[in-house]
Amino acid sequence: MAEMTDRSLSPAEAPPSTPDRDKVADFRAKVRAAGQEWTGDGPEDLVELLSRAAAGDPGLAAIVRAGGGLLHDFLDGYRQKTTADLADLLADGQQLPADIAEGLPPRYLIAVVRLADPGSPVDALRAAAGDDVLLTHRDGNVVLLVPAVDPGSGERAVARLAQCLGGSGWLATAERDRACLADGVTEASHVLRLVLAGLRPSGAYTVSDVLVEYAVTLNEKVRADLAAMIGPLRAHKVLWETLTAFIDSDYSRNKAARSLFVHRSTLDYRLRRIGEVTGCDPTSGRGAQTLTAAMIAEALLQG
Repeated sequence: MAEMTDRSLSPAEAPPSTPDRDKVADFRAKVRAAGQEWTGDGPEDLVELLSRAAAGDPGLAAIVRAGGGLLHDFLDGYRQKTTADLADLLADGQQLPADIAEGLPPRYLIAVVRLADPGSPVDALRAAAGDDVLLTHRDGNVVLLVPAVDPGSGERAVARLAQCLGGSGWLATAERDRACLADGVTEASHVLRLVLAGLRPSGAYTVSDVLVEYAVTLNEKVRADLAAMIGPLRAHKVLWETLTAFIDSDYSRNKAARSLFVHRSTLDYRLRRIGEVTGCDPTSGRGAQTLTAAMIAEALLQG
């Protein structure tokens, strides 16, 4: 290949000279000369160099601008793939080469995001997360690894991401040192599953918001027992909807009755029936917590 490139064309082989060919050849000579002195390090610098070489020729200048845009898009896509690969390695707890690990921040905020519209572009989330964010996708969620550069940077990043979602998505977060990112991704992902299973409103959540549910659903036997306890309630659509409304109303009977458009006495009757079917009284503090965890366990079991 090198021999073919370096070999000069014989007069018989050379294409005939035309004004367009001469113009392009002159442009390439200018580019080659400029390249010998180039000290830039980015596509913008390269486009500026080529634009100077094309000065005075609008046609060549337009080609340079178009080519520069394509180059920028290509490199941007390549960088995103590279950061996704790095994010996957960190999220999986894989050991990185020392030269790469040394250039990474020591601590990260992990943000696992479920968009209300899974087809929505993630560019806005990437911008809200800030500089040097690593982004990848897992189980239909967007996973962001945001450098925690100071004690308050994580909270600020969460606020920006929540604002970016604008009430149309869910965000679960955790913070970990770089060596423990896999554990943080697992925690945030499970928190998000619990939030979605519990029909929580759009917003930002941490494990402290679902502490009881998190603890009981991590145990497979407990999770199965809870799902089995509340399973029979599925056969009673009205009772299931009543319990859901009661939990969504933060266990307020008045709020739940209003949301269901029923009289308070009707709600009380249904709550008694829920207790009879499940063996757990939803009007007691312990019973309400148990039934909430059971509904989440059942939702997780259903997938």
